[in-house]
Amino acid sequence: MNIKIRNLCLLLSILLYCNTLKSQNQEDSDSSKTKIKLDINADLVSRFIWRGNDYGNSPAIQPYLNLVTGNFELGCWGSVATNSSYTEIDIIAKYTYKKYSLAITDYFVPETAESSYLINNNFFNFKDKTTVHTFEVALAYKGDEKLPLSLMTAVYIYGNDKRWGYDLDKDNKEKTYYSSYFEASYGFKIQENTLDIFAGFTPFAGAYGHKAGIVNLGITANRKIKISDHFEIPLKANLIFNPLASTAYFVLGITL
Repeated sequence: MNIKIRNLCLLLSILLYCNTLKSQNQEDSDSSKTKIKLDINADLVSRFIWRGNDYGNSPAIQPYLNLVTGNFELGCWGSVATNSSYTEIDIIAKYTYKKYSLAITDYFVPETAESSYLINNNFFNFKDKTTVHTFEVALAYKGDEKLPLSLMTAVYIYGNDKRWGYDLDKDNKEKTYYSSYFEASYGFKIQENTLDIFAGFTPFAGAYGHKAGIVNLGITANRKIKISDHFEIPLKANLIFNPLASTAYFVLGITL
């Protein structure tokens, strides 16, 4: 083989090898960058309906910030009613293993001037009987495409889950009600839409109602509205019934 040709082939081989190393290094770098994911977004909803109850009786802005690394998530979610009647800030820590997740949530909901029992709205007040923080533990199961069934159970364990007026002994002694909530949902697709049918139940009187019963029953529809080739707006509609409270809601929301 001609020496010039051989040297040229050697040079091309070296360049190709170097380029391969560069690509591998870039992939490793990109991989290391994606070990921690940050999600920042916001929803606009016509009403803030949560577990069958209306909070604010007004459209609401709901920003959220979520940090994910491996199976662990740490996030912050909030809701502000446009009529200034309701504000909420939640801090959420969640660990997921396969189809199961365990979450601890700190709900911070300042009392309004109209509240019958005014307590300390200081964010840094965590005293059990005077705080407006409420801590919850929740365990959830999320199915897959073969069986899109989701189950969730949640219990308030500390803080402002008191004085509901349904148990005189608990109210007089300012004991925690341990308000509990259980929910099952099933998802499926119809054309471009995804639908979820859900039912939520509380086993006794507390934060969700005056006695045991179904408090959250309905259907959620999701789809994406295409604005351009590079921009879509997620749209969500909820038809919600609360049989225990004899109420119903129809809610529209978009994600920015």
